[in-house]
Amino acid sequence: MALRLFAAVQKAYPSLASLGTGAVMMGAGDAVVQHLCNGSLDPRRSMVCSAYSGMVSPGIYHWWKALDARWPGVALRSVCRKVLVNQAVLGPLNCALFLGWSHCAQALIRSCAAADLATAASDFATAASEAVDRIQAEVPDLATKAMCVWIPVHTITFRFVPAPYRILYTSSISVLWGGYLSYVANGDGCSAQRDTRGHIEGIASVQTETPSGQSGA
Repeated sequence: MALRLFAAVQKAYPSLASLGTGAVMMGAGDAVVQHLCNGSLDPRRSMVCSAYSGMVSPGIYHWWKALDARWPGVALRSVCRKVLVNQAVLGPLNCALFLGWSHCAQALIRSCAAADLATAASDFATAASEAVDRIQAEVPDLATKAMCVWIPVHTITFRFVPAPYRILYTSSISVLWGGYLSYVANGDGCSAQRDTRGHIEGIASVQTETPSGQSGA
């Protein structure tokens, strides 16, 4: 019953349903990582992860529809083409976008506690530069690992899973993969929350000690 209802919603509102499904599942994956690492939850970090998946899931749904239109059917030749093209395009792109988004979005949230707009802008520019460096350093390894996970997963996706259920199926797998990406994006994963709180507390301390009208930087 629940699956039929989901399929009906997905058919009627594919973009909206994909957005909601992707956001919930990715947020769940990050929450699992945080719980396993330190038994607590940073809602801002989960919001960043959830927002990313919500934004990209509708695009992925329509990308898969385009692949189905280009190579219709579930014959082995068509499935292999769709799997390989999908992985070649989305594998590195998704890893790079998530690392960049996670690093910059969390930096932007932290910068909201900065003493002034100039400090916030400077912090964000630094974070963007760091994100580029991380993407160049980490995406090749992540893309290789992604192939090991997603080529088998998407062989099943394009061979056996009806289109209305694909985002739900792959988002279920993403609970684990998304959790791993979140772990990578947040450094060692376990200390990221403590680092974030320490950064904000440090800014607050500087603001308290800085005379009125002067920058806390």
